[in-house]
Amino acid sequence: MQKYEINIFKTKKISDRNFLLERMNIISDFKYPLIEEEDKNFYKQKLNESYDNLTFNQLVEHFAIHNKLTGKLNEDKKYLKEFALLLEDDEFDPFGHLQVTDKINEKEDCILRFGKGNAKIKHPYFSLPAAYTCPFADICKSFVDRNRKTFKSSGQKIMDTGDIRCYAASAELAYPAVQKHRWENFDLLQDFKGDIQGMSDLIERSFDYFGKNYSVFRIHESGDFFSQEYFDAWLDYIKKTPEITFYAYTKALPFWVARLDEIPSNFKLNASRGGKADELIDKYGLKNVTIVNTPKEAKELGLPIDVNDELAYKQDGNFALLLHGIQSKKSGLNPQAIKNQKLLKQMKQKIR
Repeated sequence: MQKYEINIFKTKKISDRNFLLERMNIISDFKYPLIEEEDKNFYKQKLNESYDNLTFNQLVEHFAIHNKLTGKLNEDKKYLKEFALLLEDDEFDPFGHLQVTDKINEKEDCILRFGKGNAKIKHPYFSLPAAYTCPFADICKSFVDRNRKTFKSSGQKIMDTGDIRCYAASAELAYPAVQKHRWENFDLLQDFKGDIQGMSDLIERSFDYFGKNYSVFRIHESGDFFSQEYFDAWLDYIKKTPEITFYAYTKALPFWVARLDEIPSNFKLNASRGGKADELIDKYGLKNVTIVNTPKEAKELGLPIDVNDELAYKQDGNFALLLHGIQSKKSGLNPQAIKNQKLLKQMKQKIR
């Protein structure tokens, strides 16, 4: 394994993503022979012709400079294309988890890590491992092994058990540090299994450390409520913190319904359709969100499309999310997801 830094992304575009790219650490585990210098320019040209995208072209240049191209066109294209798509998705900030990490001594402080926000959501958030903490997920459940091993069933390092690839799992696959901190959060919470007050105290201690100079907080940029006691721990803390609006997308509807009469006004829950308990949405009239493939589909359903999470916590009506992010080849959804990703950028620019 060799660690190195991107230092060549010099674009005129001003954005948080490019600011991060200039400082970003990448772990590369390529084990192939290096391409001979005289063949490199020709190979770079072939790669760039295979996918017309600025971020992809920048990655090709960077990997060439650091001798990290494998010489296998299809393999390089697949990896760099997926990497480029992740970097271009404003929803994900690979450095969000670093806000307080360097200050924390896990053994002494025993606190959770929070992300600091990204280009999509400007407020802090909390994350857990994708899929492993989502007991009611169905159509979008994707696993990345904690030890980053290949799944025998799929022959890949990501395993999709539903029709849609979970965006949070794609991020874990691309960024080991993100996955590591999500699992550390989960491990800390598991230490308080069976102790709702202990979990709630852990959450409170983490907020005291992180600070509360914000008015909105997202629970689970990745992951979900994995047990009733964990849901109750958040509920206990939220009731004591009326100055902050907390919100979450969730498929853990049985935990929500069990406390339906106890949800305070500053706890905005959004039932994410496509789970194992969807029947509870209509039965209890839960605010909900539907993933759609196209804007036309959202229009036919009479649902506005959210582009910056504001519909999740600023209003009480149902809404839609446009499918985006890397999708599995088997699903056949990747071309539409890429198209939607560009469309979402245009929609965000119109509301700025």
